[in-house]
Amino acid sequence: MSDLIKWLYSYAFDHKIGVLQITTAKEYSSLADKNKRTIVINNNWKNKKELPFIIGHEIGHIMEGNPGLSYYCGTTLTPNERRADLFSLNLIFEYATLQYDSYEEPYLFLQQYGIPIRMLDDACNLFKKHDDLVF
Repeated sequence: MSDLIKWLYSYAFDHKIGVLQITTAKEYSSLADKNKRTIVINNNWKNKKELPFIIGHEIGHIMEGNPGLSYYCGTTLTPNERRADLFSLNLIFEYATLQYDSYEEPYLFLQQYGIPIRMLDDACNLFKKHDDLVF
């Protein structure tokens, strides 16, 4: 998990996105400040296994380029949240591919990388799209 987090932070830095790590109450959401191209990650999030997905999600908000603040809420309530979720899923999939990680099905991939179950249909579509890879 720590290698994935390092890779995500490197991705952020490569795309000129600042990263602030904080440790606060478990319920405090991470956020993206698109105007400052900075993400703020709560390292004490209530579901630690979900942290890489959250980091990718917040990076996704910045890469979308819309102004303002976005807070991670753990649900896909708006089109912007959905796009950030998909960005994170694809980013983590890219990492897994670079690591030659192999999975027989998308559900195991989600479990391994702490990706929320709400992304299962999208992961299935992603696997179909990349059926030439050994997963």
